[in-house]
Amino acid sequence: MESQNRQAFALSHLCNVFCVLFILAGISLVTAGSGCANGSQNGLLSYNQVAACPGNWYGHVRNASQLCAPGWQVCQWHDNDLLGKITWDDALSIQGCYTYNAAHDGGRCRECRDDLEQDDMAGIGRGCPHQNWGQTSCITGGRIDASCCVDSHFHRACHQQPGIDGVMCCKMPAERPRIVVPPRERMEVYSGSIFMLNCGALGSPPPRQQWYKDGRKIPTSKSRISVLTSGDLLVTSARKSDSGLYSCEVINEEGIDMASSHVIVKERSSGCRDGSTEGLNSHSDIHACSGVWKGHVKRGKLLCQKGWHVCSTQDEGSLKELNWLDIFDLKGCYAYNAANHNGKCQRCHKGKLAGIGRECGRVHYSGSSCLSQGRIDVFSPSKKPSHEEACNYSEGFTTGVICCKNKKKKHDLKRPASKPQCEQGCQNGGVCIGYNQCLCSVGYKGAMCQNPICNPSCGSRAQCVKPGKCKCLPGYTGDGCRRKDTHICIKSCLNGGRCRRGKCKCPPTHWGSSCQHLYQHILLTHLNRTER
Repeated sequence: MESQNRQAFALSHLCNVFCVLFILAGISLVTAGSGCANGSQNGLLSYNQVAACPGNWYGHVRNASQLCAPGWQVCQWHDNDLLGKITWDDALSIQGCYTYNAAHDGGRCRECRDDLEQDDMAGIGRGCPHQNWGQTSCITGGRIDASCCVDSHFHRACHQQPGIDGVMCCKMPAERPRIVVPPRERMEVYSGSIFMLNCGALGSPPPRQQWYKDGRKIPTSKSRISVLTSGDLLVTSARKSDSGLYSCEVINEEGIDMASSHVIVKERSSGCRDGSTEGLNSHSDIHACSGVWKGHVKRGKLLCQKGWHVCSTQDEGSLKELNWLDIFDLKGCYAYNAANHNGKCQRCHKGKLAGIGRECGRVHYSGSSCLSQGRIDVFSPSKKPSHEEACNYSEGFTTGVICCKNKKKKHDLKRPASKPQCEQGCQNGGVCIGYNQCLCSVGYKGAMCQNPICNPSCGSRAQCVKPGKCKCLPGYTGDGCRRKDTHICIKSCLNGGRCRRGKCKCPPTHWGSSCQHLYQHILLTHLNRTER
């Protein structure tokens, strides 16, 4: 009977998957060609993989993909298989001007850049300002520019400008969904804690995610359980009932992928003898335990679980992990074996018994004690008991004790010495003496003994190539590398310049120490030519 139920569930789940696939496929047929985020379709109705989408953006045109529908992106220069199908007549049939990430400088189809050679931003539509029938470009039959000529000179190349109504969006190649960041196969958490299961996925169109627990769909209406925009599942205030098999399903019209995680929620072991914990539940090594005892606070150990003891100065590390939220979350006042005396953390002998809780007799937000910040005493100055009773249980003042987990004893067993390991090895005769620790031979230093030592140092114009030997850097020569080498150019000569006696000899078109500048009259001639 149970196996029949499992088969019926599996068949039902399979039917649901196919139904979703069918619906998604139907939606894709209805919206084919509508590649705009707002669902509009401005011309190009006969092209189902290209769309003109209106809207504004900031920065480079590649940043305008928010105007495209999921599974679409701003068309680029390398989408020539799609753009090349657009004819001259179809391109001019669109009202307005729509651009994309391409440049038509020199009649070529290249990426649009902030560069004089690649800033003639491509466009489509009869509203574009530059239309040249018969010239070569990304489309067929002519060249249309949404903006051109000197945009990079004014640092506005490839940006939206007045007269540009939107962008061209191209459909991305279809891709089956796949989970690239799966959840851990097994996860153990404590009750009351927070845990997250990953489900990062890729696909085109972008897949939608659905989480299941033990085969049942997880409703998003639960206040403790939520699916983040990344597709990850977040569970807060974990309960024992949250244990189970969690499965993430990602799906689009191209297919489906799944990943699972087995989660076990365990009850945190209590440090109190009666199995309950009055507070500090989020800490594993320190708990608040209620009850009474006779005599010195250390005798309150009878309230602690086996393997636990009343916290003292030796547990200062655990005590300093507590914050004010932990302290004021405790109702009452819980003592531990310490005395706040002159800002020192010491065992309680004759007074000023330390405690934790919002109802303790004296609370100071500053000062030094066993806590990370501030100081708390069980007794207030006006109700301080005698020195003999100052470390003892007092009815009406102490609610219980703070118990700390016993630390595991370190056994001093002689272990066979393991051979030290240096992952990168030791160079130049160095010897490995510990994990990634080299003992270098004379004349070398560094993590792997890779650096030779020169004494005195070589200075800023030379480098140490072996112990005691310096080599001059390019461009310098002589004793101490103080003289400039007049036959070598320190900087490379650009734009056809040649090095002559340490200086760049530039061609007639350029000037500068590296021939990096173009003469102004040549720049203006180039600009005038591109404007024609």
